[in-house]
Amino acid sequence: MSKNNNIEDMLSQLINMVAAIQVEHKEMKQALEGMHQEQKEMKHAFEGILQEQKEMKRVQQEMQNKIQEIETKAEERHKEILDQLTALKHDQDFIWEKTVRHEREIHAIKMKLS
Repeated sequence: MSKNNNIEDMLSQLINMVAAIQVEHKEMKQALEGMHQEQKEMKHAFEGILQEQKEMKRVQQEMQNKIQEIETKAEERHKEILDQLTALKHDQDFIWEKTVRHEREIHAIKMKLS
């Protein structure tokens, strides 16, 4: 009977060990499922961040295009103003030359009349 008791004790210990392993396995499976859920949430958040980043890059590109367009227009206007100033300078030089010539002619006429 002692041998039977020994076997029963060993069987009882074995059953307890299997039950403990099953409980531990169940807990590990639940923990793993929790980790999978967290991983899915992190992946979803990461995808959101990537989408925001793409939107920011698109907005940044639009801003760069606008800045380039503004710079181009500013350069064109600057050139137009310089061209107009150059034309005004040529006109002024021409008027001064003409004025000086007229002054000389007037002086020459005055000299002849006096």
